[in-house]
Amino acid sequence: MPLAESAAPVPPATTGFPVRSMLVLLVLLLAATAAGVVLLLRPHLVFTNRLAAPVRLVIGDAAPRTIAAGASVRLVVPRRQTLVMQWELVRPLSADRRPMGEEVRGSSVLRDPSGAVRVVAGSRTSDADFFAPLVTNASSHPLRVTVNAGLQGAVDCGCAVRPGTRRVFIGYYRLYQNSTVRAGAPGTGAATFRELGPRVTAPDGTVGLRFEDTDLR
Repeated sequence: MPLAESAAPVPPATTGFPVRSMLVLLVLLLAATAAGVVLLLRPHLVFTNRLAAPVRLVIGDAAPRTIAAGASVRLVVPRRQTLVMQWELVRPLSADRRPMGEEVRGSSVLRDPSGAVRVVAGSRTSDADFFAPLVTNASSHPLRVTVNAGLQGAVDCGCAVRPGTRRVFIGYYRLYQNSTVRAGAPGTGAATFRELGPRVTAPDGTVGLRFEDTDLR
């Protein structure tokens, strides 16, 4: 009986689709790399917000942008120009919609910038040092807070920190070696943290303060 001839294996058909996809992907990758190189070569501002609250950043005539607490952004700036860069703390609002704390701001002049220009928004400015009390109210009363009480330039936060709240941000205030924070409630007394200058060591200028019923005298 004659043997049937075995059929030769048929190679799978190729459509060329994977090759085209790889070429497209390679082109896109090269374009992205070129764009990244161009971006790095252009002058740019690296702005870092080291405060515990957002800041509003303005460069030249550009629209303001808000930079979150602890965030860093990279922004392209034009060559051969002089630009004024300004930042300002976005102050928290009290229950009656009034800004709490003091104004914290800074500015820089960018003259014909090249490469990376780095600017930091922090609690130490050219004008003053600032700190941010984070108030924990472990008492049973709403607390009214006065920063630098007993010193020249004392500031009432204009707020009432509710019982049971933790590390409430009430804004930034001027920092001295003998800075104080007093919290009290009508008819119950008050408590004061003193000599806070050496205690403010956090990079963002914050310091946690806890008030209890037994503290209010």
